[in-house]
Amino acid sequence: MGKRLIRVFQSELSARAAELLNREINVVLKSNQTFFGHCLKIENQLLFLKDQRMHDHTLAFTQIDLVVYDHESTF
Repeated sequence: MGKRLIRVFQSELSARAAELLNREINVVLKSNQTFFGHCLKIENQLLFLKDQRMHDHTLAFTQIDLVVYDHESTF
């Protein structure tokens, strides 16, 4: 099965929060710092992420440039 990268920009985060929950995501900050981990929850303009080392990160929407995740395609 192929995969397709889906990009969610900062302006779309609130509207598309449901599709990011309980999914492995890459978060790119405006400072170009990148986080990879499991999206635990999104509330009050904050994204809560647990990385591979089991560290928790709380990222404000104002810090985030975009979120990227893999979506399995049908081809």
